[in-house]
Amino acid sequence: MNEEGKYIYGIIQTNEKKSFCSIGLNDPKKEVYTVPHQDISAVISDSPIMAYHSMTKDRVVKDLFCHQWVIEKVMKNHTIIPMKFGTFVEKKEEVLEILKNGYKQFREALNLISNKIELDVVALWNKEIIFKEIAEEREIKELKERIASNPADPQLNDRIKLGRMVEKSLKNKNLEYAEEILSALKEEAFDFCTHDTLDNTMILNSSFLLDRNREKDFDKKLNELDEKYNKKINFRYVGPLPPYGFSTIEVKKWQFEDIDKARRLLGLGEEITPAEIKSAHRKLVFKYHPDKNPEGIPLDKEFNELTQAYKLLLEYCQSDLKTQNTCRCSLRKEKVENSILIKILKMAEEPVRILDP
Repeated sequence: MNEEGKYIYGIIQTNEKKSFCSIGLNDPKKEVYTVPHQDISAVISDSPIMAYHSMTKDRVVKDLFCHQWVIEKVMKNHTIIPMKFGTFVEKKEEVLEILKNGYKQFREALNLISNKIELDVVALWNKEIIFKEIAEEREIKELKERIASNPADPQLNDRIKLGRMVEKSLKNKNLEYAEEILSALKEEAFDFCTHDTLDNTMILNSSFLLDRNREKDFDKKLNELDEKYNKKINFRYVGPLPPYGFSTIEVKKWQFEDIDKARRLLGLGEEITPAEIKSAHRKLVFKYHPDKNPEGIPLDKEFNELTQAYKLLLEYCQSDLKTQNTCRCSLRKEKVENSILIKILKMAEEPVRILDP
């Protein structure tokens, strides 16, 4: 049986104890409620601590749906910074510690997204129309006619060339139309971010952050684009949503074993600064860089380990200094084990979310 803990959905601006609903993660009878600290609160529910990496996809999707449902219910009356899916802690005291350590970041993020919503837009070609249009381009049309004039000859090279010409034309059209659509929609938005597309028939996959009172203006602009392209492009539109793509909180505990191993690898003491981390890394990188190895001994492993140690220590130290009134961070066991990493992620730092066409 899994250990009982607390599941965190997000952070809102209130100093009141509130109850939102009884549809907590893993148990529909569990209450979703707030844990306040100063003028902000965490939205949580009691829940067994789950290891999603070892669960079936269906179970993970079910809990993800619950996570999103709760956040979207809360956002009806509050601006909420969503917590990254799967954030558990063992007890209420850890929730309060997160609120205390991340207070400045949370307040800044809440101010940034106050009274704002996210709208996700995908633009897709009408395949029949766009490929018919491409087929009428002069060079492509001439090559198709040449191939068709002699069907007995496989003409493999011409067929490969034709495929590449069509692909290039579609790619160029994607760039042209994506820029045009984005330019029109971003006029109504406070911020936006673009994501990877599924394939070459998807022109645009973007998220827009806008004030709640601009939603009708955004809808109007999208309708104007839809009319302009006259069924040539299909738009898929999801929202309003919480600002998943612009402010999502990641929280994790530091592991002393990993920090101590990195410290020893870089030859550092237990009290360090970011500058000392960078200096130690530069010296060792010069020594172990594969290009600086005249004897041909493979040093890729050592070089990669140094790089990972550098990144880990620098992230830990920069995170620690945000909550301390000092210029040095401690790598002692008791300090590391009581430290928490809090990051406000932007979409560019997150795994890409693609809307299902």
